[in-house]
Amino acid sequence: MIGKIDPKSGLNLKDLLQVPFSRTGNSSNFQSLLEEKLDLSKPLELIAIRLLNQTIDALLSMGGGSEGTERFILPSFPFDPPLKPPMAVNPPVSGVSNNLQEKRGIDPIIEEASRTYGVEPGLIRAVIQVESGGNPLAVSPAGAQGLMQLMPATGTELGARNPFDPAQNVMAGTRYLRQLLDRYRGNVRLALAAYNWGMGNLERRPDAMPKETQRYIAKVENIYNSRREILQTAV
Repeated sequence: MIGKIDPKSGLNLKDLLQVPFSRTGNSSNFQSLLEEKLDLSKPLELIAIRLLNQTIDALLSMGGGSEGTERFILPSFPFDPPLKPPMAVNPPVSGVSNNLQEKRGIDPIIEEASRTYGVEPGLIRAVIQVESGGNPLAVSPAGAQGLMQLMPATGTELGARNPFDPAQNVMAGTRYLRQLLDRYRGNVRLALAAYNWGMGNLERRPDAMPKETQRYIAKVENIYNSRREILQTAV
């Protein structure tokens, strides 16, 4: 499930400095870790991204993402090799190929979204599997809709007029994934955390990440990495 997009919600150093962070075995906190790693010769964005990733890695290493990470029965999508960087960035969802709706199944939609936004098809499939189990009519208790579980306001902002239309939903969800991957310099784990929990939550209080989001990251990574293993074995 993804929340409302706030493209102006950048990484706030003041907020980050106020967030406590505990690590097993010592009394270090997020503020001291940030001050320790701060290097004025480097862009703050890169430093903040690295620290966010370290925070999430620490949480997951404590076992927060271990529950419910059993091996999934993979859906019957053919696995495609990773794509190179995007060939087009954020074209409108209305630009979906006219014949896409006429093709049966989800694979052509995923392939089109992958080509359009430069997101690996395996990652799109893993997100769909965890978000909705491949059900285009899925609705969460919070109101998220469709294959990639778009909140109504978010889906509208991303150009999905009908969130239950598989093509519109997948194109919009993949477009948002692309935005998150760009924001976090290609860090898939941070992109997944923001997709599930929201950019503002992740950037203001990363150490407070809920168990639900930790399990979400682990599940998506499990499916995604399993597919990559299949590809490598086939080669």
